[in-house]
Amino acid sequence: MQEPQFEFMREFLLQQSGLVVEESKMYLLRTRLQLLVREHGLADLNALADKIKVQRNGELANQVVDAMTTNETLFFRDQYPFDALRDVMLPECTANNGSAIRIWSAASSTGQEAYSIAMTVAEALPGAAKRVHIVGTDISEQALQKAASGKYSQIEVQRGMPARLLIKYFEQDGNNWSLKPEICNMVKFKGANLVSPGLAADMRANGPFDIVFCRNVLIYFAVDARLEVIDNLARCMREGGFLVTGAAEIPRGQHSEWKSVPVGNRNLWRLVKKP
Repeated sequence: MQEPQFEFMREFLLQQSGLVVEESKMYLLRTRLQLLVREHGLADLNALADKIKVQRNGELANQVVDAMTTNETLFFRDQYPFDALRDVMLPECTANNGSAIRIWSAASSTGQEAYSIAMTVAEALPGAAKRVHIVGTDISEQALQKAASGKYSQIEVQRGMPARLLIKYFEQDGNNWSLKPEICNMVKFKGANLVSPGLAADMRANGPFDIVFCRNVLIYFAVDARLEVIDNLARCMREGGFLVTGAAEIPRGQHSEWKSVPVGNRNLWRLVKKP
């Protein structure tokens, strides 16, 4: 890929999604976008970049953002956040909050995290479907469509899903598995861009949130974008609400303040001050 086109793609992805693509990660452009090059009958990645330059808001541009921002996910990833949800966050929320508990799976990709939250809640709280509202968001429309379907392959359910919960909450259809309505109906999926200045307004009808999962996402953003994402999340939460991040991610906003809550050898985060 020629340097002018590569620099344009870096700037485009940073502006549209907050994603940082270093020169050493050029291979990501090749591996994730080559299929789009073929599908649209383009000569190469340079031609792809040139087409997006004149159609920055077109369907192809959206497909590029989808391809570059869809990250790996699996059911009950790392397990400890879901144990903390069951043992720490839900008990405190039910004790201190007489209204519905609102949970947000930010950057939910194809839905495994949001549905893992729903199953954890269903196991922990009687009448969970009426007491807990869960929303999953992602920038990728393709990922959201799969998430909303609640359908997963044999390989996908084998990655992290306890057999007991698979039998209890899924129905098998050949080599595929579909979540039962009691879990699917607990989660609402919608599009959202974590670096958008309008994020809080977009999420207002679904919040304010008591618990937010935003895991293994911040590491892909530029530093300034990370600060803005954290402040955006805080604007959508209740003060005192819990934030769950990836193991190496520490929330720090420009205007929001957080404190750590040790859970075993890991940390949760609580919102001390909203922006």
